[in-house]
Amino acid sequence: MKKFLKLTSVLFTLALVFYSCEKEQDLDVSKAVNKDTQQIAGKDTITAGGALDNSSTAKGSTGARTITLQTNTLSCPGGLCTSYGVWSTGVYTVWFTMKFNNGFYWSRGGKCGYGILIGDQNTGGDPGWDGNGGSARFMWYCPNGSNTAKGSGAYLQPYVYYKDQPGQYGNDFGKKYYIQEGVTYNCQISVKLNTGSNTDGYVKYYVNGTEILNQKIRWVTNDAKRNVNAVSLHTFRGGSQSYWTSPVTSSIYYPSATWDAL
Repeated sequence: MKKFLKLTSVLFTLALVFYSCEKEQDLDVSKAVNKDTQQIAGKDTITAGGALDNSSTAKGSTGARTITLQTNTLSCPGGLCTSYGVWSTGVYTVWFTMKFNNGFYWSRGGKCGYGILIGDQNTGGDPGWDGNGGSARFMWYCPNGSNTAKGSGAYLQPYVYYKDQPGQYGNDFGKKYYIQEGVTYNCQISVKLNTGSNTDGYVKYYVNGTEILNQKIRWVTNDAKRNVNAVSLHTFRGGSQSYWTSPVTSSIYYPSATWDAL
């Protein structure tokens, strides 16, 4: 009888250990899933449509929309991140109009407008150093703005990811175009893909007909990634620090946008 009770006790203990280990593994899986979800949510781009090929159209347009930036929120959840599938292996241009509506709270800044995505569509602190992708977008910046100060002296600047970018985040090349709330701006971004490992591509930015950047550039070195495959619409605050947030809502109006390969 004692032997039976002892055996029963051992089996019960083993069952508890097995259950405990299995539960810990489930928790680990849960943590891994949550971590992956957080990484995806933390990216500042969400691409609609998935993989593209040569059957994708090069030309497109979209109508008017207003995007509201939420209070105390950064990155895509506080605004909008979407993209339109396109295809080009040469020169590509996007044209759009944009207005920061009256009362816009600049804070420190954020991403705005339509942009061009290349290859692996590098954004969000993922530099294009591996030669597999890049992007060309606009951002607005206000040096003295914060989550407690609306700020003044805001400007638009380029925000470019590419093979030879000097830092982890997009390069602005020291260029700026000062802006005001309630004014409509006509914007254009043009890119030409480079060949091989040559720095014979370019990126050009214009605001209201003024050229603010004309830069030779090496986008990619991987032939398989040498393509424009999406037009982005990224509008949100950030940066990642809290001083990029805003205590009030603000909105940006986009009357129209078109894009095409040349």
